[in-house]
Amino acid sequence: MSVALLPRLDRIAVDACLSSTAGLMVTVDAGLDSAHFPVEATYAASGGSPVPDEFLRTLRSALLEIGHACGFPDRGSAIERARFDELASIHLAQVPEFESGEALRDDVWAFLATVVLPDVVAWRFAGRPAERFQGGIRNAFQRLWMRGRILDRGPRAGRRWELLAELTEDALVQITERPSIGSDARLARGFAEAWVRAAGRLGRPAMEDVTREAVIRLRLRNQIQVLSEIEDSELGTVMDSFFTGDSTPPAPAKPGWVGRLLRRT
Repeated sequence: MSVALLPRLDRIAVDACLSSTAGLMVTVDAGLDSAHFPVEATYAASGGSPVPDEFLRTLRSALLEIGHACGFPDRGSAIERARFDELASIHLAQVPEFESGEALRDDVWAFLATVVLPDVVAWRFAGRPAERFQGGIRNAFQRLWMRGRILDRGPRAGRRWELLAELTEDALVQITERPSIGSDARLARGFAEAWVRAAGRLGRPAMEDVTREAVIRLRLRNQIQVLSEIEDSELGTVMDSFFTGDSTPPAPAKPGWVGRLLRRT
């Protein structure tokens, strides 16, 4: 099956578009016609076929619909913007065209933020900070796609997207923007599940400081023991321990008969 190649935009081209509001809206006003894309826009040289313009129009339409339900284009409240992040994460995580390695490229998300949905980015982040248009974990939509992919419990789960709804923005950032956690979906989900349990005990207002301490404990423990190799039956208990402070690593295994023999010689 042919890979759907997504358009890309490098950092220099993004900065050029950001130099004026009119420059940001050129392709949107033109109906997302590829003939009006920035001249710097590129595709992979081989390995698939460029996505049709209709895909980009459909993506924009879907995210605009979510935006309108959350107060766009009015500034609205922080709660509405958080709701947009949650719903957009769920949508982006299920777009088939993002299943390939194309979605792992920063310049793909730079194109989507700068060319396809610049008005939504400007609404979501007042002041149009450049990092929200440029590719990377701070990109307005790349961060949401990462959250959806990492925190998806799977289609068979009863409350598949609960983690996206329950975690605070601070917790989501701590999990998905730290490579030591976010790069391992199983580890990230385990930590997120433990966060929800801890918030149930301690209350959400107390979780910001608790989460930062838990992240430190996780990272230190992961230097001693590869947490991604822990059995599912134990992972929850280990993750819970990071939120209680009781995260002493396991004692080394007792030496077998070979070790005892060598120690005597």
